Amino acid sequence: MLQTERGFTLIELVMVIVILGLLAAVAVPKYQDLKTEAAQASAEGVYGGANAATAINFAARLFSPTKSAAITNATTLIAAMEGLPEGWTITAGSLTSIDFPTYVIRVAVDETPGGATAPTNKAQLAKSGF
Repeated sequence: MLQTERGFTLIELVMVIVILGLLAAVAVPKYQDLKTEAAQASAEGVYGGANAATAINFAARLFSPTKSAAITNATTLIAAMEGLPEGWTITAGSLTSIDFPTYVIRVAVDETPGGATAPTNKAQLAKSGF
């Protein structure tokens, strides 16, 4: 009795490999784009949080000048943000993201200390790498 052979032909296997290669060629760049966009969105979120912290600190100091310290550098900015965001570090007086691409947030214009009097201007932040 003759047995019929079962299995895939060489052409079918090659076609499957070609199709998988095409899918991979399309999917990998898309994945890289998504990863970069997610990192940038995360950095924008930290920048927004830092801006909110400067506004809240300025408003609190308008009400009570001795309530908190003036934002003049990365250390006082971190104190106003109530902690260093995950994935960020202080490098050369700026907040710097740990991962690539590198995003940097720095205090461009200091908040006026004011002392016993109310401050006259809010700290201004600058960002780079975004």
